[in-house]
Amino acid sequence: MAAILNVTQDNIYREVRSFLIALFNLSGDHVIRGYSNNVPLPNNDFILMNILYDKALSTTGHNYSVDDGNTEVSYTLEVAIQLDFYGGNAQEMARTFCTLWRDMYACERFQCGQPLYCDDPKFMQFINESSEYEPRWLVTAYFNYNPVVTHDQDYITQSTIQINHV
Repeated sequence: MAAILNVTQDNIYREVRSFLIALFNLSGDHVIRGYSNNVPLPNNDFILMNILYDKALSTTGHNYSVDDGNTEVSYTLEVAIQLDFYGGNAQEMARTFCTLWRDMYACERFQCGQPLYCDDPKFMQFINESSEYEPRWLVTAYFNYNPVVTHDQDYITQSTIQINHV
């Protein structure tokens, strides 16, 4: 069997996207993962998500399973997610997000990890495809998760020692 990672960035994107859609009652096409070339921005309020990086917060731990013939290697990661809030309600959405990301409200809504903290919103105007300024508020949110990589492992379960007397 190939090595298997149990939590991926796709899982994090899906859960954060679902959180944002429910929080602001947005349609699915108004919470977007990453920038796309030659694609116009949506009309009205929308949110753009980009994972900036993840970094290890621990060394690895191991769980050996002789019966299953594998080993689970686990560690703790922090991932930084940039959220760009656009539109007439961008500032209010950014502030609401920050308030609730730092609260138990957000902690109760995630399965693959937990919100840690976020930066305060920053105003960063954006020039759209029509060379017009768009209001944009930027937030970097930090998320903690504990991925596990499972891989095959050979084990010695019996050994025989033979002693020859000379």
